[in-house]
Formats: sequence, structure tokens, C-alpha cells
Amino acid sequence: MATYVTLSILNAVALLFCSMKFILVMQQCSYRGKRYFKWLSHKDTPYMSRLMLLCMLAFLFFCVLNMTFISMLGETFASYIGFCAYILFIIMYINSEKNINAKVPLKKTRRLIRLCITYTILLFLLTFGTLTLLNYLAFVIDNKVFALLRLSIICLLPLLIPVVLFLAYAINEPLEYLIRRYYIRRAEQILNKSSVIKIGITGSFAKTSVKEILKTILSQKYRVLATPNSFNTPLGIARTVTKLDSTHDVFIAEMGARQKGDIKELAKLVKPSIGVLTGVNNQHLESFGSAENIVSTKFELFENLAPNGIGVFASDNENSVKLFERFYGEKYLAGLNGNVLVTAKNIKTDERGTTFTLDIDGEKDIKCSTVLLGSHSVKNICLAATVAYKIGLTPKEIVAGISRIQSIGHRLELVPNNKNIVIIDDSYNANEEGIKSAMEVLDSFKGRKIVLTPGLVELGKIENLVNYEFGKTLAIHADFVIVVGKHNAEMIIKGLLEGGMPKENIKFEKTLNKGNKVLNDMLCDGDVVLFENDLPDNYN
Repeated sequence: MATYVTLSILNAVALLFCSMKFILVMQQCSYRGKRYFKWLSHKDTPYMSRLMLLCMLAFLFFCVLNMTFISMLGETFASYIGFCAYILFIIMYINSEKNINAKVPLKKTRRLIRLCITYTILLFLLTFGTLTLLNYLAFVIDNKVFALLRLSIICLLPLLIPVVLFLAYAINEPLEYLIRRYYIRRAEQILNKSSVIKIGITGSFAKTSVKEILKTILSQKYRVLATPNSFNTPLGIARTVTKLDSTHDVFIAEMGARQKGDIKELAKLVKPSIGVLTGVNNQHLESFGSAENIVSTKFELFENLAPNGIGVFASDNENSVKLFERFYGEKYLAGLNGNVLVTAKNIKTDERGTTFTLDIDGEKDIKCSTVLLGSHSVKNICLAATVAYKIGLTPKEIVAGISRIQSIGHRLELVPNNKNIVIIDDSYNANEEGIKSAMEVLDSFKGRKIVLTPGLVELGKIENLVNYEFGKTLAIHADFVIVVGKHNAEMIIKGLLEGGMPKENIKFEKTLNKGNKVLNDMLCDGDVVLFENDLPDNYN
């Protein structure tokens, strides 16, 4: 019995480390079982075949070693040698998986730790139960070959990793729900007692950019708390609210959504007095199901503003303008077109950033400069400036705030390097609007233009068409394109060829690492490189 317990503990720990890719995907699927199984069942997912190879090799070596040493060491010790070979193969598998770089590293959260504990316990019980059952069957069946090789069945347990992980998730989910509700109720109590100005920002794109811009500008006058990074879920917002104290003047909440009702839930939690819409397109169409669902979900923010709430809408996005017309409260447009409260002109972009002049409520030609690139960044600044102006900042304070804006990671960010090369990192979550902005920025630089991209994802039925059109667009603006990954490669390359790009200027590589190697081999002084999007780890 003690031996079985020891073997079960060793196997459970080994399988836990074998499972890191599956755990990472579960986390990146927002701990939603349906999305996890969709990834698992996709024909391009290679990890089940890798597990099958691991099991086959371990099983064969186990049997060979067992049969080789049984005459010298006896049945028990021969089985232990076979088990050691199995563990060795698992270590080799774990080591090989380390070489596959995660796009987004595993975040060691409390939820993840709880999941891993439950998962490890289940792996232990699975192993111990299997060993006990096999021992019992060996006694009942009384077959010499079965008795000799029964422990080798343990080599097949890695195949159950995905199912056991989902079972651990399902067991933990009631507890996780209670924990989420606790934090949300606590956040509601804090926000209800607070007198801070509450601002909600939503949209299909640029939420994080507008949030960071607005935070920087408002910090000229107020003490601001904003949700960090892309913390735009109920739990992410609720955890941020726990840091709110009496010294804060403004709370900014980024609000993300994957399905109808998501923004409504967030708005009811925050109860913002100001809502900002950055724009609406087909981003996440796959999970929303239809364009109409996306539009109505974004409008949930404005349907749930606090009494006498203010709506600020992007004037350069058709869907945003339609929702502006639909909203009956106090409202303003901001951007480069239309009847706007804040607009910008004379926009010029170079390797140092962007300069422009700002018009704020009749005060014209205010000179501004920012390290951000492109007219889309200026549109985002117009949105943020409108909010800042409405809650009491002067044009002078707004301009000072604009000059202090820092680059926003992986969003058309200029990457410093020790070569005479311009590197533009736009690898975060590309979309149709973002592509237009990226091409505009690319055109603003001189030199040979190289784009490395895996294409656009989460677009449902229109994904092939969008990537085909993306390819045609790249053929106009880029000199060379490196397509990474099989997911969208066929349609992008078809679009590139249809758009007139020579075949020899198109490269394809299965992985980002190989794509980077091709890029490094072809780089010359004066080149301009654009990294456009990067697939999350739940794409293969």
C-alpha cells in the first residue's frame, strides 16, 4: 500500500508538470469549459498527439525493461525499473514543452493554485485507483503475462490529462462562483460609499489605450485609480476596487465582453457617471454570434449609467455614431470628423511620435505632441480629452497631460534597438480598425517594409474573408510579408498574391520562432518592421 501511495504521488506531480500547456489554455479561455474543449477538439491542436506519442514510447520501454530485468531482479523490481523509464519519458516531454514559448505566460493567481491543487489530488486518486484495480485484477485473473505487465498501464494515464483537468475545473467552479460573488459584493459596497467620479470605457478596440491616455491626462489634476492592463472582467474590476480609498478622485474601469449581458453586469457593478465608447466592429464575432449582438452589448454601458450620466462617443466609427444618436442623455462626440466637442488637425507622425493641433470646445489650434503613433492614437486622445474637459480640466492641463503619455505596450509601440531599423510592435489583439491604423503608420516611414503576422482571429464565419482582404491590403502597403502559423495562412497568402505581391516576397513559417529567424536573416539597415497581431496560446 505504501508503495502504491508513493508511486501515485510521483505520478500525480509528474502529470501536473506535463499539463502546463493545458492549464495555460484553460486560463486563457477565461476558465470557460466550452472554449477549452473547442481548442482541444480543433484539428490543428497538436497536444493530444504529443501525449499519445509519450504514452506509446513510455509503454513500449516499460514493457521492454520489465521483460529484460524480470529474470534477474524479479517481478517487483523489474516493474519499478519500468516505472522509472516512464518517469524519464515524462521529464523529457516536460523539457520539450519548455521550448514552446507561451505568448502570454501563465499567471500564478490564487484561482490557478486552487485548480492545480484539486487537479493534483484527482491525478493522485486516478493513479492510486488504477494501481489498486490492476492489483486486484491480477489476483482475480491469475494470468502471468497480465501480472508482469499490469503496472505498464500507468503509462497510458497521460491521455486522461485534458479530461481530469476539466473535472478539476468543474469541481472547483461552485467555490470559484462564491469567491467571485464575495469580491463583487465587496466592490459594490466600496463603490456605493465612495464619492469618486466613476468612468466606464468599452468598445471593440482601443479600450486599454483610451484608459491609459485618460488616466495620464486626469492625473494632472486628480488622483486616479484605473483597472490595470486588460483587467476588464467582473472579478478584475472588483479586485481593483479593493484598492480604492478616500484619497482617490476618479475611478476608471475598462469593460470587456464576449457575450450579451457582459457589459450590463459590469456597468451595474461600477455605476459609472461617464461612459466612453471607443468604437464597434466585428471583434469577437465568433463568441457574440452576430454583429447586432456586439452593438447592443456595447450600448449596455449607456443603458446602465448613473442618473444624469454623460456619454462620450467616437465620431469616426459608424456604429459608435449610431449609438450616439440612440442615447438620450447628455452626450458628446469626439474625433477627427463630425460635430465634435474635441477634434484634432495637422497630424504628423515620425519615428519620434506624433504632433497635432487640438480644438477644444471652440479653443483652436492648441499645439500637442505625443510619443504615440498615428491618427488613431490622436482619435483616442480626443476621446480622453473630452472626458477630461467635462470633469474640470483646462485645455492647458490637458495638453500637459498629453505630453506625458507613455507608449502603450504592443499597441503600435516603437521598440528601441541597436540597429538602424524601425520596429513597430502592434502584436496585441489586432482587428479590422487596427489594421487600417497600422497601415497608415507603416506608410509614414521610409524604407523597405516587412510585416510579420498570423492574421486576425475570433471572427467566426467572416474570418476567411477578412484575412483574404487583409492579405490584399498588405500587398499594397508592405514589401515583404512573413505569415506565421497555419490558422490563417492560406487566405492571407491568397490575398497577397491577388493583391499583386510577388510570390518570392511572401514567406511562411509554422511558428513565431521560425518566423523571427527568417526575419533576422533578411533584415537590412533602414528596414521598417511591423509585428501585426500575435495569436493567443489557444490558437495553434
